[in-house]
Amino acid sequence: MSSADDIRQECWTKATHCLATSYIFQLKSKKYGDYQRYNNILGLIVPLSIGAVAGTYGSQTEHLKWALIIAAPFSIAQVIISGLALANKWESNLSYSLESQTENRLLSEDYKSLAKYPPEIYSDLKHKFELLTTKDNERTKQDEKITFSDKENRKGLRYSLMILQIQCAVCSVKPTSMSPTDCTNCGSF
Repeated sequence: MSSADDIRQECWTKATHCLATSYIFQLKSKKYGDYQRYNNILGLIVPLSIGAVAGTYGSQTEHLKWALIIAAPFSIAQVIISGLALANKWESNLSYSLESQTENRLLSEDYKSLAKYPPEIYSDLKHKFELLTTKDNERTKQDEKITFSDKENRKGLRYSLMILQIQCAVCSVKPTSMSPTDCTNCGSF
């Protein structure tokens, strides 16, 4: 970096990137959270329903027989969904997404703060920027284990441009909503 203005501009770029990454992980955490919630609900409703029927009518009644017949497809679905949850690591993906979402948002805030309120002494600015960049690089190394689609990247960028009120480098528009556009940089998702 050659000047304080260059560092501040790089801070804005990195703040945008970190906020976009945070938003993508926010969407992923919502998806994995929903998957886990559906799996948990199905895993509770089926056995509780059968237990309630057996407890209410007894274990040797026609009601229990019908309850088991009705519950059988739901039980099969629940076993399949639980298998998918284990095979696709929904729980660990949810945990990782929540962690990365938070850390990237905090990094974005730190970059934004450094860009807005830089220390007056250039060496202090440079030192703070280098420390922040080291933290960011470590987070990025971890996050690169998770792949994002092009659509997710564009959606994340649009979100960060909208929140930070920055113009898109391609379409020169400051997004005001998350509605998709034809822009190949911040739209088309």
